[in-house]
Amino acid sequence: MPRLPRYEVALENKANEINNLLQNESIVALVGMGGIGKTTLSKKVYHLFHNQYEKSSFLEDVKLKNINDVKKKLLQDLCDRKLHKDENVDEYLDEINQCMISKKVLVVVDDVGKMEDLGDLQLLIDKHAITIDYKSKVLVNCRNWQLLKNHVRESAKVDMAFLDDEQAKELFMFHAFKHANHVTNDLENISMEIIKACEGLPLSLEILGCYLRDIRDLKIWKGALHELKGGRNIAGGSDNERLWKTLRISYDHLIKTHQDMFLDIACFFVGIKKKMFCRVYWNGDDSPNPMIILQNLKDRSLIKWAKDGNLYMHEQLQNMGQNIATEVTMSRFIWKPNISLQKNQV
Repeated sequence: MPRLPRYEVALENKANEINNLLQNESIVALVGMGGIGKTTLSKKVYHLFHNQYEKSSFLEDVKLKNINDVKKKLLQDLCDRKLHKDENVDEYLDEINQCMISKKVLVVVDDVGKMEDLGDLQLLIDKHAITIDYKSKVLVNCRNWQLLKNHVRESAKVDMAFLDDEQAKELFMFHAFKHANHVTNDLENISMEIIKACEGLPLSLEILGCYLRDIRDLKIWKGALHELKGGRNIAGGSDNERLWKTLRISYDHLIKTHQDMFLDIACFFVGIKKKMFCRVYWNGDDSPNPMIILQNLKDRSLIKWAKDGNLYMHEQLQNMGQNIATEVTMSRFIWKPNISLQKNQV
């Protein structure tokens, strides 16, 4: 079976870096946009190092779970106590707390999505995080640094990076051609275009590769690339919708004024200098300060500042934003009659 040496080696190296960081920090945060591989790296760290701890727990996709169910899983993993459905987990939080204090424990909190989640999990994050030599360790990943910066020191923040060109190529080729003995020049050329359009985002590379696997019709490949650049679902399949659903979560959690700025950036302002953007965008003292909104979008991994000082947005996020803006604009021009025809009216 084909292997992923560069991608897998890079992933394992990063997991070792996180493990080394955990030796000096009680809590480490992985921060980055949706689909960049935070959960994959978290799972790798847990898989490689959880057996070095007396107890361990991986709390997957916390943002979609009931927080009480998360606590119950934690209680079972750390304290070997399985509660009945009607039992109140809050009555046993002291047991979890005592386990964290008395034993060497690893807890991985995957994809925190709300401030309330962190509030309910403070017994894991806040109470002992200041003690550097604390035996128990917490690894948490999130898209929004604002949710974590009061709980995690800046030195323990890890910004997730995109795959480099070679890693991206290897990941896509693995998924698209894992059963192929030969790749035609036409498919290899279009592959390079797709890889470039994915801009090192692992989720895009995986989904496009899996969708195109065993398909050798060049028109379908070109169509997939066109849909990707247009920010649209590919072939309407549920697997392919995963990319846009993953990316859109961060947008949906913004307030309206911040959503508007995100869409404006996606449509008009990628590549502009920060000062120029604020000069163009700010209408005066009564309007929201664009610097505050920009910082919020940056903390949520929706924009970045490039090395040259220009405003940068990942191409998939930009495509998604342009597509949403088109949908919003079109909806304003759809005629909706306010006269209801009677059932038998001709």
